[in-house]
Amino acid sequence: MNDDPLVSIVIPVYNGSNFLKEAIDSALAQNYSNFEIIVVNDGSNDQGETEKIALSYGDKIRYFKKQNGGVATALNLAIREMRGEYFSWLSHDDLYYPNKLSVQIEALKKCGDMSRIVISDYDVLNQESQELQSFKLNEMYSVNQIENSVFPLLQMIVHGCSLLIHKSHFSRVGTFNKELITTQDYDLWFRMFRNQILLYVPQRLIISRIHKNQGTYTIECVPREREELHLRFANSISDKEMIEMYGSKANFYSKMLSTFKSNNMVNAFNEINQKFQQTKMSRDAFEKIDELRELLWSFSNGKAKKICIFGTGRWGINLCHQLQNSLIDVDYFCDNASRKIGYMFENRKCISFEELKSLKDAVLVIIAIKSATDVVKKQLDDNGFKYVVTKQELDKKMFEVPTIKWMSALEGIDGIDYSSDDIQNLMIKFKDTVFDICRYYENKAKKTNS
Repeated sequence: MNDDPLVSIVIPVYNGSNFLKEAIDSALAQNYSNFEIIVVNDGSNDQGETEKIALSYGDKIRYFKKQNGGVATALNLAIREMRGEYFSWLSHDDLYYPNKLSVQIEALKKCGDMSRIVISDYDVLNQESQELQSFKLNEMYSVNQIENSVFPLLQMIVHGCSLLIHKSHFSRVGTFNKELITTQDYDLWFRMFRNQILLYVPQRLIISRIHKNQGTYTIECVPREREELHLRFANSISDKEMIEMYGSKANFYSKMLSTFKSNNMVNAFNEINQKFQQTKMSRDAFEKIDELRELLWSFSNGKAKKICIFGTGRWGINLCHQLQNSLIDVDYFCDNASRKIGYMFENRKCISFEELKSLKDAVLVIIAIKSATDVVKKQLDDNGFKYVVTKQELDKKMFEVPTIKWMSALEGIDGIDYSSDDIQNLMIKFKDTVFDICRYYENKAKKTNS
C-alpha cells in the first residue's frame, strides 16, 4: 500500500508546442511514487500543435481543453479537477528535477506539519545563451526570514513552480484572481503566505526558462500591474508585521525602496518614500553601518582603499544605492561590455578591465551580476585579484544595515523634473552633502564616546 500522498502536477499551456513535451517528460521522470499530471490547454490557436503533443501521452496525463481565458483560469480549472492532496505548478516552459516531489514530501514528513507550504531554491536557464544561474535563497536571507510569512514575496524571490501547496490553503483563501493578467501568482501567494510559517527546502528543484516569448516581455501591462500589486502589498502590511519581518518600520520602508528602485517602480518608490521620510531611524543605525564597513574592510585586511562594483546592470546599480545610502562610498564601476566603458553610472565612472587590473592591489571588487558570476570570479582570479566578494555574500549583512533616510529626501517631490541633467547634478551634490554631514556627526559621536 502506498503511504505517499497524491500530488497533482498542474501544467497550464497556451501555444506551447516549443517546450511542452520537455515539461511533461520532466514531470513523468519524478522519482516520487504517487502523482498525477494535469495539462490544461488554455485555448491554444497554433493549428492543434499543442494539443497534438498533449494527446500523444495518452492516459499518462489528464488533459483538459478550454476557451482562452488566461493562465489564472487554466490553473483554477486544474484546482477544481485535481484529485491530489497537494498542488504543484509546472509552467509549460519550465522543468522539474527528478527529485522535486520526493524531496518536498520528505521535508514535510520530517517537519511534522503536512499542511505547511513548501518553498525551495531554483535554477534559471537563459534559453538564448544557455547560461544556468542558481538562486539559493539562504545565501541571500536567513532561513527564519525565508519562512516568515510574506517576507520572500516582498523581496521578490519566490518562484511559483518551486512551491508545494496543500489543497486546504485553497479552501482557506480562494484561488487565482482571473482579473489579473500577469500577477495572479504573487497575488494568491500573498493571501496564502500571510501569517503562515513556510517550510524552506534548501535544494534547487526546478529549472525556470527565460526566453523572448514569455509574457513578461510580450505583455504590455506587465510593469504597471506588477508595480500596483507590490505597492498594495507594502501598503497593506501592519506595523506589527513590519517589525516581525524587518526588525523596524524604518528598515521595512528602506528595503521596499531598494526593491522598488531596482525594479524601476517609480510611483511605488515615491509613495513609500514619503512614509519613510516620516519614520524614525533605528537607534542602532550607525552601529550597523560600522559593522558593514568592518566586514568590507575584512575582505582585504584593510589593504583595499577603493571599492569597485563589477556589473552596471540592475544588481550593480541597486548595490551602489544601498552602499551610498548606508554612507559607504563606491569609487568605480567595471563591466565586460565594452560599450559601457567611460560612461557614468550613479556619477561613478565605468572603467575598463585593464584599468581595474592596474588597481587590483588596492581595490575591493564586488561582483554584482545576475548571471555568470562564477565566470567573472574566475576572470578576476586568473588576473591576480586578491580582494573579491560577490553581492550574494554581502546580502545578509546588507539586509541588516539601514538606509539613511535623508539620502532620498529629495526624491519623488511633485514639480521636480528628475529627467533634467541639471536636476540630476544638483541631486548628486545634495547626496554628497548629506553624506558628509552624516559622517561628520558619526565621527563626532565616536569621539564623544571614546
